[in-house]
Amino acid sequence: METTYDVKVYKILTYKGARKTTYTVRWVVAGKAWREPFATVSLAEGFRSELIRATGKGEAFVIATGLPVSHRSKSASMSWYAFAVEYVDARWTQLGGNSRKNTAKTLTAVTIALLRAQPTQFAPVAVRTALREWAFNATRRADAPRDVVAILRWVERNSLPVSVWEEAEKVDEILRPVDTRLDGKQAAAWSRKRHRRILNVVMKHAIRRRVLRTNPLPKGKESTAVAKTSNAVDKRSLMNADQAAALLDWIRCRPRRGQRLHAFFATLYYCALRPEEAVAMRVQDVTLPGPDAGASGASC
Repeated sequence: METTYDVKVYKILTYKGARKTTYTVRWVVAGKAWREPFATVSLAEGFRSELIRATGKGEAFVIATGLPVSHRSKSASMSWYAFAVEYVDARWTQLGGNSRKNTAKTLTAVTIALLRAQPTQFAPVAVRTALREWAFNATRRADAPRDVVAILRWVERNSLPVSVWEEAEKVDEILRPVDTRLDGKQAAAWSRKRHRRILNVVMKHAIRRRVLRTNPLPKGKESTAVAKTSNAVDKRSLMNADQAAALLDWIRCRPRRGQRLHAFFATLYYCALRPEEAVAMRVQDVTLPGPDAGASGASC
C-alpha cells in the first residue's frame, strides 16, 4: 500500500443544476486530483472536515484511493467472504427465490476471483457448489456437511479483504472472470447485466455499512460494454403446428404415463399456460373443443 503526505484540500465546489444542486469536495493527493460529489452541503462539509482533520493529525493518504489510511481500516480488516456472507444474511428475507439464487451465483463468481490462491486440493465444481448452495444460503449454511465445511473454512482463510475493491486496477481483474463462462468464453449479455446489477446492490450495502466509501464499479458506458439485448422471441426457434402435433403424438404413445403427459403438454402448447396453471386446472374450468377441432388423432 503506497502512501503519501502530499495532500491539498480545496473549497467545496457548488453546482446548481436544473433539477438539483451538487456539492463537490475536491482534493489532490500526490499530484492526482480527486472529486467526491454530495447531495447536501452538510455531507460535503463533513467529508471535507474528515480530510482536513486527517492532514492535521499528520495521517498518510493512500495514493490508490486518495483517502486517509484510517478510512481503509474497516475494509482492510474484513475479508470479502465474511462480508458476502453478512450481506446474504442481511438481505435473505427481502429476496425471492430467484433473486436469492442469482445473488448466490454472482457472489460465488466474485468470491472465487478474490482468493489469494486457487484451491488446488478441492475440485473446482466442489468449491462452486459449496459457495453457491451452502455459504450463500442463509437457511442451509449451518447444516453444511463436513466436506463443505472444510472447503468454506479454506475459502475464509484465503479470501482477500474488501479493500481490494478500492484499487482501481484490481476491479477489472475481479470483473473479468465474473463476465466469463467456465469454458473461458464471454458470458451472454443478459448474464453480465444481471451480475453487474446484483454487484451494484452489494456495493450500496457496503457503503451503508461504511465498509466502502464509494461504489468501485465502473459507471456509464464503461460499466459493462454489453451489447443490447431484446426480449422478442425469434420465431425461427419455435415449433410449427405440425412439429408440435408430431411431438405430442410421440409423448402420448409413451408407456405408463404417456396419456397424462400428452394432456399436460398439449395444454401448455395450445392454451399457453404456465406448468403450475395446467396442473391446477380442472375439467369444470374449461370448455373442450370437439373431436374434429384440429387435435392430432394419429394412432400409436
